[in-house]
Amino acid sequence: MNKITHIARLRPLSSLHGLAHLLGYTPKGLASIVYGTPDSSKYNDFRIRKRSGGTRLISEPNDRLKLLQRRLANLLSECIDDIDSERRVTNSFAHGFRKKHSILTNASRHRRKRYVFNVDLHDFFGTVDFGRISGYLKKNKHFLLDERVARMLAQIACHNKVLPQGSPCSPVMANLIAHILDVRLARLAALHDCYYSRYADDLTFSTNRADFPSSIAKRVEDSNLWVAGKALEKIVSESRFQLNPSKTRMQLNRFRQDVTGIVVNSGINVRSEYQKTVRAMVHSLVTKGVFHIQKLHRDDKGAWVREKKEGTRAQLRGMLTFIDNVRLFEKTKRLPPDRAQDQRGQKGDPAEMDSATRTFRRFLMFTQFFHPEKPLILCEGKTDKVYIQCALRRLSTAYPLLSSKSATKTNIHVSFFNYTKIASRVLSLGGGTGDLNGLVATYGSEFAGFKSTTKRHPVILLVDNDEGTKGIFSAVKTRTKSTSPITGNEPYYHVADNLYVVSLPLVNSNMVTIENFFPKHVRDTKLNGKVFSGKNRFDAKNQYGKHVFAEQVIKKIQNAGDFSGFHDILMRIQAVLVVHSAKKP
Repeated sequence: MNKITHIARLRPLSSLHGLAHLLGYTPKGLASIVYGTPDSSKYNDFRIRKRSGGTRLISEPNDRLKLLQRRLANLLSECIDDIDSERRVTNSFAHGFRKKHSILTNASRHRRKRYVFNVDLHDFFGTVDFGRISGYLKKNKHFLLDERVARMLAQIACHNKVLPQGSPCSPVMANLIAHILDVRLARLAALHDCYYSRYADDLTFSTNRADFPSSIAKRVEDSNLWVAGKALEKIVSESRFQLNPSKTRMQLNRFRQDVTGIVVNSGINVRSEYQKTVRAMVHSLVTKGVFHIQKLHRDDKGAWVREKKEGTRAQLRGMLTFIDNVRLFEKTKRLPPDRAQDQRGQKGDPAEMDSATRTFRRFLMFTQFFHPEKPLILCEGKTDKVYIQCALRRLSTAYPLLSSKSATKTNIHVSFFNYTKIASRVLSLGGGTGDLNGLVATYGSEFAGFKSTTKRHPVILLVDNDEGTKGIFSAVKTRTKSTSPITGNEPYYHVADNLYVVSLPLVNSNMVTIENFFPKHVRDTKLNGKVFSGKNRFDAKNQYGKHVFAEQVIKKIQNAGDFSGFHDILMRIQAVLVVHSAKKP
């Protein structure tokens, strides 16, 4: 039986009613957002400074319109995939704002080339107006939409009759309109043994030919300046776009070549200056508690101005993640997708890490453990975090140090460790008791040189109280040099520095896992005829696992369910916060 595609659902629509239901709205709700809201209230217009000088207008949609535009963007992205599937081709030209595409896939097409030529499109979004969108959706052979539906989609996407910068819908809509440009430029490139790609408004051509084809770009007499060739200009103009001559550049392989910020001379890499700057920022953060970011931009008179601002942890983590992603992309580019993902989560040995990974590890050690922004809780598995969060929302008034209610939401005053591929590869923490044993045994050994100007929060390791936890109890006993056995009967155990271990309290002297603290009728919840299994291995035909239990059972009862069994657990966690706050910095 053939699957009904998204574009097959969109094509027959001829009214607001059908479109509303496809986007997940009632007709009245959709009409209210698009037609019932004054234009002045739909967007917040503001300007941001451009690095090259001048300002850029950003139009941020209100929350209701943004959600609608995001749904439309997802629908159009699925339609593009359907079109490619129908045509049995893969669009390898456009790399911006597409699933499984990025500045890395864009740059990788231009590795190890003699020439790399870049040119920008002027006012890329602003060139795509209401009439162009509605006309495309009505006449394009893959869409052929009813005129009323096409105009409605254009109305959702446009602000002041053009695609606005700031809308989640603008990139995918612009990619649709620019597809014919991509096809024609790819043909031009292939005709001259060149490679072509586009990332948003950034066009790149590259080749290993002895001479770069003059129809695409030509040198201005004997200077180092290059301009777009006539064939390139003609195609861009006929496709109803414009080139930006001020952002035209040719890069030769005897100098550094970069595409969308990625160095492509040999493999793809990050500029060495950038890596050194980020490493210095990490050093400043961990030794001084603060770092600064310097930005270079042109002022209103065209002069370059260097601006220095205090950076945030989130900004620095983003920079480190970017470097990490680039390096991983190069390492895994020839691996099948499943093996590439395994490589991203493969646990690393600190002794064998390269300089960039060691820098990332140092940052994570400082921000996650030495100086977390809130008290940090590490659970044995990913679902335990969901249980504790739901219990805190339900029981917030009883544990004011852990959570509190405001008029609109519950504010949780602790953070939870996320077991990600980065955590596994860089911190050697993938979840499970084996990794936690190692954390207890070596905790604090990498804090040398770390400094804090404010009081540090505790790190709390929350563990089950069953056979699998014996290894952690043994590690605690060894680390603390305790002469008494560690059984989990105590409310908490202080291991070292700001690390504490809290085990689940025994129930009637019986060993337990965290699911035992839910009432029996909750644990007996059936889903599609299946019963819950708290084991890692279970009969998938008749049972469901912890992830489904957390997402489809516990989250649904977090506002009204029975979480009374979690009182003893939350009391132990809050006790750690009390005793730690009483310690001297």
